[in-house]
Amino acid sequence: MRIARGASRPVVIADTQDNPGAGGDSNTTGMLRALVARGAQRAALGNMVDPRAAAAAHEAGQGAEIEIALGGFSGIAGDTPFEGRFTVEALSDGKLVAKGPFYGGAPLDMGPSACLRIGDVRVVVTTNKAQMADREMYRFVGIEPEQQAILVNKSSVHFRADFDGIAETILTCTAPGPMPVSPASLPFRNLAPGMRLEPLGRVFEAPTAA
Repeated sequence: MRIARGASRPVVIADTQDNPGAGGDSNTTGMLRALVARGAQRAALGNMVDPRAAAAAHEAGQGAEIEIALGGFSGIAGDTPFEGRFTVEALSDGKLVAKGPFYGGAPLDMGPSACLRIGDVRVVVTTNKAQMADREMYRFVGIEPEQQAILVNKSSVHFRADFDGIAETILTCTAPGPMPVSPASLPFRNLAPGMRLEPLGRVFEAPTAA
């Protein structure tokens, strides 16, 4: 938010530990919770994969307000559903063409989807899972990514192909998620002695027998 105040382009944040391209479920709420708590302006997050929330938005209709518990249902330590009152800003059947370099014009079907707004934070809520790696994955629910101050992408690397050119800067966050940003956090037991757990990191030491 500090960087965004003096920027002319979006600050793009990789929610890397919930990257569905690496096996995450794309529904952790840590970054959403932080944006709302800090009163972020012109912020958007995608994708939040929550079929029940998407269905509730479609049932209520565009312009309605819905009280829901969004995301946070994968049992990740330190992560819980985000409870709040959202405005249904836009609805979509989920069909789009991802025109950017990573997907290369592939058609995607995200299933029933919606743009839900709380404060000045917008969330792309989808039924189906795909890595947020294309700007059309914001536009299909009415969010223009270039007009946002902050974009939070549930991706690690592949999003850079389509977002690097519009970004003021790219940051990586470590909100709770199943895909650790650093291998040093994993409980290795059988690595070769002397192997480092991350670049310039500590050296592996085998656990001692009880």
